[in-house]
Amino acid sequence: MVDARNGQPLPFATVYANERASTITNMLGQFTIKTDSATMLRISYVGYKPRQIRASQAQGRVGLQPMEMGLQEVTVVPIANLIQKATKETLRQLQKHKKKTSNFFYRQTAYSDSLCFEFVESFLSGHPAAWLRDLELVTGRYAGITPDSLHHYSFYTNFYTFSQIEMAMKQRDLSGLGAIPPLSSRYHQYYDVDYEVIRDGEERLFAIHFIPKPEVKDAIYEATLYIDEATLLVRKMEGVGRNIRLLHRDYVRSRNWFRRVIIPTEFSFIVNMTDERGFLEVQSVYVSELHMLDDKLCETHSLLFNIGDRKMGKGEKMQFYGDLHTGIEHQGYDPQFWRNNEIVLRTPMERRVIELFEQNKLFGLFR
Repeated sequence: MVDARNGQPLPFATVYANERASTITNMLGQFTIKTDSATMLRISYVGYKPRQIRASQAQGRVGLQPMEMGLQEVTVVPIANLIQKATKETLRQLQKHKKKTSNFFYRQTAYSDSLCFEFVESFLSGHPAAWLRDLELVTGRYAGITPDSLHHYSFYTNFYTFSQIEMAMKQRDLSGLGAIPPLSSRYHQYYDVDYEVIRDGEERLFAIHFIPKPEVKDAIYEATLYIDEATLLVRKMEGVGRNIRLLHRDYVRSRNWFRRVIIPTEFSFIVNMTDERGFLEVQSVYVSELHMLDDKLCETHSLLFNIGDRKMGKGEKMQFYGDLHTGIEHQGYDPQFWRNNEIVLRTPMERRVIELFEQNKLFGLFR
């Protein structure tokens, strides 16, 4: 999947065949989907004109045309009114559909000096309305090795919680409640705002940029929200986290003990939303972060994709500081299951990492 204008890949574009067959593109704009060759695929990406093609025509490069970017239209649409209305609609969607559940496919990779030292895949369940909440582990697999560049093995006990990015909050005073979301009745207390208009004929999306005020020291998002003027639904949220901390659990081999380390990190994210099932819900979340640990550059990438109500089994609730690895460890490892449940096409690097970990029988182990 590429931008038809410049040929650049479009990561995390939606490819929809039916309720049981859908996926998103990977970081390289590639995808795989199991469906009949005559099936019509609906392909969409926020800011681009949607396209329908037969599955048989999706073998090669598929291009999407970008929507037109317009100037600010202050006299036509007061942006403060739009933000207030979008906030109310997002909170209304949350209240009305907060009990809705979905299953999610989750993939996480961690690197130290470009060497992949951890790979995690799992299926989670949770409440997706408005933003992702209350994640539970259904099943998963992981592998981890001690990289030559580190004297200890490090993994992230709560990195999966980074996918739970709140967009709206009802409370009047947001400080001290976690990362401050952009949509609230008091957004102007924490954010400066700018915006652009994106057009496709009569349809208009507003790309609203929320820029944290310099004096704000709380955890906060610097983000752009794409809001549909007609429905007031958020279609996409992307940006970076500011003043955020990451919890590590490190095994120090020389001392044979674990230590817990809280490290400041700034991470980038992309949250795609959908109303395919009749309500606003999270469709996919991509998170990328960088930090320094013992003078080594470490980075982590995660991708979470909503697979709807496909039954995957009973979940086990995860706490915010819970350890995803420990939950996976008690389940055992079935290689055939994971070969049949790729869900989102793996990149060539991810494929090579999996082959290496499987050949060395590392899944379920830290070495």
